[in-house]
Amino acid sequence: MVGEKLMFKIFYIVFFISLFIFSSSKSEENIDQWEDSDKTYKDLLDEGYEVKGYDISTIQMESGITLMFFVTVLQKEKIVYECQEYQTLDDSMRTLDISFICRKITQPYKIGIGT
Repeated sequence: MVGEKLMFKIFYIVFFISLFIFSSSKSEENIDQWEDSDKTYKDLLDEGYEVKGYDISTIQMESGITLMFFVTVLQKEKIVYECQEYQTLDDSMRTLDISFICRKITQPYKIGIGT
């Protein structure tokens, strides 16, 4: 009875591990649903997109540097953009580095050579 329960548990463990390995091997690693755009926040607002969501995350480093990450979601009808801005600030809040990108949601596609 105890041996039978143990064998049953081992069977299920092996089954779920095999299922996990199989599903992991079949998943696409280089798929994205956000396509880079040359547009800016201003471009999108001028085209009639509305801000639907906004978030800010801040990381304070021990060195005094602050990392800020802004995310804005804009929408017009069924078209959605996500704009991301990254800022690095020194301890007196002067910007040391800044970068941004707006990306349009699209059907998932493969990232890689030729894309």
